[in-house]
Amino acid sequence: MQGTGAPRGERRRSGLIRGQNGPVNIMERLRGGGATTNDPTAVASRRFVAWILDSLFMAIIILVIHRSGVAFLDEAGNLTINPSVIYTATLLMVLNQVGLTMATGFSLGKAVTGLRVVNRYDGGLPGFRGAAGRTLPWVVPIPFIPIIEAGLILASKGHRRIGDRIGATLVVDRGWAGQPFFVPGLDEIQGNDQIPGDDLI
Repeated sequence: MQGTGAPRGERRRSGLIRGQNGPVNIMERLRGGGATTNDPTAVASRRFVAWILDSLFMAIIILVIHRSGVAFLDEAGNLTINPSVIYTATLLMVLNQVGLTMATGFSLGKAVTGLRVVNRYDGGLPGFRGAAGRTLPWVVPIPFIPIIEAGLILASKGHRRIGDRIGATLVVDRGWAGQPFFVPGLDEIQGNDQIPGDDLI
C-alpha cells in the first residue's frame, strides 16, 4: 500500500503473499516497496547494498574471464595483480556505471535494489554527463575518497555524494523516476535555470 503523495506506478502481480493488511509482494518489499517517504532520496542503506552487489558482480565476471591469472608472483616473490585484470575491471565499471546507467538509470546493483539515478532537475535519465560525472570520484586514486563519499550519502541534503554533485544527479526509489519531485533541503531549480557546476556549491 502506497503512502500519501506517492508517485504513480503499477505493482507487479507475481510474488504476492497474503499479509495482515492484504497482499504483499515480496520483491517489492525487498526493493523498498516504492516511494512512500517525504524524501525521495532517503535510500542510503539500499545504495550501500547496491554498491556491494555491483562490486560482487564485477568480481565474479573478472574471475570467470581470468580464472587463475588474476594475480601472480613477480621476480622478487611479491604477489602482483595481473595488469589485464585492472583493464577488465575498468572496462566493466565504465559499462556498468556509465553506459548502463546513462541508458537506463541504473547499474546492475541498483536494478536489484530498486534504485534509479536521475537528473536532479527533471527526474529523467542522467545522460552521459550525469553517469560519467558521478563515476569520476571512483577513479581518483585517493584512499579516503570512499569514506568521504559514504559520509555525504549518509549526512548531506539529498544524500548527494561528490559524484552526484558533479553529475547533477540524485539516487531515488524507482517509483520516483521519470518525474520532477521535491527534495527537502534542496532548492527547487528548474531545468532551464541550471548553472553548470552549481551542484558543487
